[in-house]
Amino acid sequence: MKILITNHALDRRAGTELYVRDLALALKRNGHQPACYAPVLGAVADDIRALGIPVSDRPDAGEPPDILHCHHHHAAALACLARPETPAIYICHGVKPWQEAPLARFPNIRRYVAVDRPCREFLVKQGIPDDRIDLVLNGVDLERFAYDRPAQEDPDRQKRALLISNVAGPADLQPFRDACRANGMTLEFAGVAGTVMESPETELPRYGLVFAKARAALEAMASGCAVILADYGKTGVRITTANFGDLRPANFGFSVINDPPDVSALTQSIAEIDWADAALVTVRVREIAGFDAIAGQYEKIYEQLDTPPMNEGPDLIDAARNYFERVLPHLQERDALAGRLYREVSDRIERDRRLAALIKRVRTDRTAWPELLAAARHLDPSNSDL
Repeated sequence: MKILITNHALDRRAGTELYVRDLALALKRNGHQPACYAPVLGAVADDIRALGIPVSDRPDAGEPPDILHCHHHHAAALACLARPETPAIYICHGVKPWQEAPLARFPNIRRYVAVDRPCREFLVKQGIPDDRIDLVLNGVDLERFAYDRPAQEDPDRQKRALLISNVAGPADLQPFRDACRANGMTLEFAGVAGTVMESPETELPRYGLVFAKARAALEAMASGCAVILADYGKTGVRITTANFGDLRPANFGFSVINDPPDVSALTQSIAEIDWADAALVTVRVREIAGFDAIAGQYEKIYEQLDTPPMNEGPDLIDAARNYFERVLPHLQERDALAGRLYREVSDRIERDRRLAALIKRVRTDRTAWPELLAAARHLDPSNSDL
């Protein structure tokens, strides 16, 4: 079966980008012919090509697919328009990002998939019939995320912790660093504002404890780490065999990460780590969350796509018009924001040029001091001491 997977981008190594890579590889291992489309290509696209899987920034490139496996409504809409006769499924990975809103009314789309319970509830609230929604929980490529032994058997690992976040900045680490230090641990930081982990499958087995959410948390568990949920400037519980079953349907995501990072609470949570229990969590993840099994669930959904379209009335042109009518206000809002930012930057550049000229002038003309001081006060009106 030929399957075209869409995504908003395949550049940086982040959530859905890596999901696409792992799904495409699992489908290939299962005997299918996956290909990937994204308007923006980069490092992850290169990774996928290296696996022998075609990647393009055009939705009509290559052979016609049998199935459209769609992520993100704008990339999905273009793929549906380019392949109007191809049945599709639409996957929702989150309730906050604007691109995760469901693509509705397109006759291609026969079923929707949520990766956790919050996403399923979101799809229902957006008007998607419950009987057209499947739940496919997140997974891990167990061939990539292999490990020699859990942290339970490695005292050196138990001294090292890692916080993974593409949202946090270096200043957000202090509560986690203090709590780790109180337990004799050192803390490192991986993310857009820290060190980007090019090969997490080789890096994660160096750590005993990982602060993360969602996919990163699952990969850390699969790598033998103890995990405390954290991101978005908040923290959650430490994952144990007792709470794993309740947290997995929530994808270990934002819906179960609710507490501000308190040093005392974090210190206690780290001190109470049961390394033997963490090792059992790793066993559980590797039993049920392999990506080959996830691909198998999608294969069963693909078999159901001979059902009629959800909306018999609207044709593809009507669906496209409806889509762009809904998206246009968001694009106009972004254009307005971009224009405002451009004007602000231009104003700042002009102001900086004027200040530079005044500074140069006062070196030879002391009478220019009042004008320079007035310009400096304009930069920071609260500073009356200038």
